[in-house]
Amino acid sequence: MSDPILTVEGLRVTYGRVEAVRDVSFRAEQGSLVTLVGANGAGKSSVINAVSGMLRPAGGRITFEGQDITRTPAHKLVGRGLVQVPEGRQILATLTIEENLQMGTWHSGTGGARRVDAMYDRFPVLAERRALPAGALSGGEQQMLAIARALVAGPTVMLMDEPSMGLAPKIVDEVFRVIEEIRASGTTVVLVEQNARRALRAADHGYVLQSGEVVHSGPAADLLADERIVQAYLGVESGT
Repeated sequence: MSDPILTVEGLRVTYGRVEAVRDVSFRAEQGSLVTLVGANGAGKSSVINAVSGMLRPAGGRITFEGQDITRTPAHKLVGRGLVQVPEGRQILATLTIEENLQMGTWHSGTGGARRVDAMYDRFPVLAERRALPAGALSGGEQQMLAIARALVAGPTVMLMDEPSMGLAPKIVDEVFRVIEEIRASGTTVVLVEQNARRALRAADHGYVLQSGEVVHSGPAADLLADERIVQAYLGVESGT
């Protein structure tokens, strides 16, 4: 087996005296889809923000493409191919769709314009409204814009934080279709989701977090098939 493209070992994240993440370890193989699932407050977003460089870990080690990135800031990681789609989308509402996508080309060099055009081909609704303020889009359309903006940066690994949050079931279906297409194209995806069952159905490998710790891990299909894990940690699927 080849070395994983992303490895997290013994990660700790603190907020003052509060330890939000304790000794979390996971790995993602090239081209795989790995999901971290758990209830609100389980520490999922803290983990993903530490991996992306948005938070500085209190302990542990993060390795990307064989290099230690534990203390590398987020803007440098984007240039190396580790890109996050943040929770809540965080688009720039007063800027146009075109301008939001152009933000993603900062590290793309001469290929930026080509990547923006590719996103318009992939998401026709964005092409039709490219001159409109991004804030005029629906929640689902804003999520597609956030994903497109990340793809424009040319990620090797895409970190996605709660992409289905606040969306109607039909739109959730579309978001997961896009996620699965991204993975099928060869991009590694690390997905943080409260909608655990849906995330595990799409994933190769899953990690269940509770109170800042990994309490179960394994092939996603095995986690879904374990009724004890389903009843104790996965809850009722959103939209069912």
